[in-house]
This record gives sequence, structure tokens and C-alpha cells, in this order.
Amino acid sequence: MTDNIVTPRDSASVLIIRDGEAHARHGTLQILMVKRHKNIRFAGGAYVFPGGKLDEADRALEEDDQKNAKKNDIVKVAEEFWGLRYAALREVFEETGLIIGTIGGQPIDENQRRIIDEKYRTAVLDGSMSLAGFLAKTDVILDMGDCFPFAHWITPKAYPVRFDTRFFLCAAPLAQIPSPDGHEITQVEWMHPMTLVEESEGILMFPTMMNLKKLGQAKSVPEALKLLENRDIVTVMPEIVKGEKATFRQIPKEAGYDDVDQSRTRTAIDLEKG
Repeated sequence: MTDNIVTPRDSASVLIIRDGEAHARHGTLQILMVKRHKNIRFAGGAYVFPGGKLDEADRALEEDDQKNAKKNDIVKVAEEFWGLRYAALREVFEETGLIIGTIGGQPIDENQRRIIDEKYRTAVLDGSMSLAGFLAKTDVILDMGDCFPFAHWITPKAYPVRFDTRFFLCAAPLAQIPSPDGHEITQVEWMHPMTLVEESEGILMFPTMMNLKKLGQAKSVPEALKLLENRDIVTVMPEIVKGEKATFRQIPKEAGYDDVDQSRTRTAIDLEKG
């Protein structure tokens, strides 16, 4: 391990779920997966959850909410998740076009979403419009209360690129249709979490596979939300362990994850080289 340990970048990732077509073994629970462009340096071609790095302006928006909201209106989250919810929902809009929010207290339908998408998505993506500017122009109120902390992972210290990622769980806005941004994201697809885990071969990063497996303990949206009620979130920073036959990633048992076949994840080959 190098002495020059890279500081992980704050980031957010979102598991967007809905009840869809029933699967014989896995129920109705589906998750929205996005496929990264094959030429992107980090995780190119992989299926991931919508998400990305924190912009400090995102954190500032949430801090303003804290100052301006009445005490009873504030949805409390654990300290390590504070300030990441605006980043999470901004990334959802950028990568999938979905708006997890309301206008005038009413849900946003597909016609409204499409108009907003066509007028503002490119500007938000290229940074010429801030999230604050987008919200002011559209009168959108993002639903922080519908953005539930799900998991917290930190990239191992030995890695040259590291992220401190907070995973959130959100129910999909049912009247909206997702679409890829066409640049970083080339496909969006609804999938049954456990079907993807069982059938994937080199298209999932390790944290993605593990969190799909954890989500797959539920078979419907109500069951998935119920999972969150009585579980403490344990921060996971995998330990790289060199065994007799292979190198693998070890995580705390108390984090609530079952074992999976790590040889089928995107980074397995890199671990073997290391």
C-alpha cells in the first residue's frame, strides 16, 4: 500500500425503485440502472446507479433549507449523509431526466418533465446553469423527504481513485419516463435487482453488486422501504485480502450484506493484477 493515500471524494448514488412486472422468484421490485459510456475512463461500460460527485453548491442549498425551514419540517438524516441529498437528486435529473420533486405542491407528470428536460437539462449538465438557478427557473421543489439513506461506502485506501459514497433510496415518480443523457449515460433500464446480480458478468462494480443484493432482500417497494426502518447503516470500506487462490474484498459482517461471487464484478481482474 502506498503512503500517499488519496483522499476520497464526496459523492452520492441513488437507487431508484418501482413496482413493475412480477418476476416468478423476485417479486415486483425493479430498479433503474444506467449504463456508462464505454469510453469513460472510470467504470466505462458498467451498469451503475445514477450518481456522481458532490458540488459544494449542492451542500449549500441543503444548509439554506436547514436555516429557513421550521424545526418540524426538517427531515433528519445521519451526519454523514447531510448535504448529499441535493447532489443525489441533481445527478438523477442529469443522468436520467427524472425529477424527484413537485411544482406547486403537485407531482410532476411526463409532459412537464419533458418540457423541463428540453429547456434546462443540457445547461445543468454542462454547468452553465447551477442547481439553484434550475430550481428558481422551474419552481421545482426537490423532495428531500423521499430521499432515504441506504448505505455508505468508502473506496479502499490502496486505490488511486477513491470515493466516499452515500447511497440513497428513492421511489420513482411513476408519471415520468427516464431517458439517458446521451453522453456519460447511454442506456437506462428497469431491472429486477436479483436478476441482474444473478446474470451479470463483468458489468457491475463491487459496491453496485453488493447493494443490489441487499436491496434484493425485498420484493416490492413497500418491503424495500420497510428494510430501512430497523437497520443501522454501517460504513463499509472493503479490505483487500490476498487469499491462497484469489484476491478478494472483505467487508464487515455487521453491515448486513450476504456474500456474492466477486469474480464476476468489474474490478476483480484489477485486484488479481494487484
